[in-house]
Amino acid sequence: MELVPHDELKPSQSFNFAPMIDFLFLMLSLFATLAISRAALYDSEVELVELKPEKGAASLRAKEVQQINLSITSNGGYKWMTEFQEYPMETVQAIQEELARQYQIGALPEDKSKTEVLLHIDRKAPWDPIAKAIFAIREIGFSARPVYDSKD
Repeated sequence: MELVPHDELKPSQSFNFAPMIDFLFLMLSLFATLAISRAALYDSEVELVELKPEKGAASLRAKEVQQINLSITSNGGYKWMTEFQEYPMETVQAIQEELARQYQIGALPEDKSKTEVLLHIDRKAPWDPIAKAIFAIREIGFSARPVYDSKD
């Protein structure tokens, strides 16, 4: 009579796959997390448009589309820029009111899609005033486009 039965002393012919499956699941979750975080890093960068007037087409484009220039300063302030002077704007509501006023008096085209508001953004400007300006301009039906000057 033996203390341990002879069947239990025989080596097992099966292989335990549970640790291997756990390891593969951990590797899959690690690479999925890396892929998502890399995509989030690359998608967060914003590319700005550089204005380069084309020869001959600049005068035609100026007749088709009315452009309004707004500046966002490094401290988050707004300025309405004309050819001769800059007018400080206190809030985005002031920008909305000025756009609506100019639209009502006929200074802007009837079709709002033919009016572009160009946002000249300082490199050190905080994002909150930029986002507020873009949403406020789009809220009243105009298009807002961030631009930069290559001379700066």
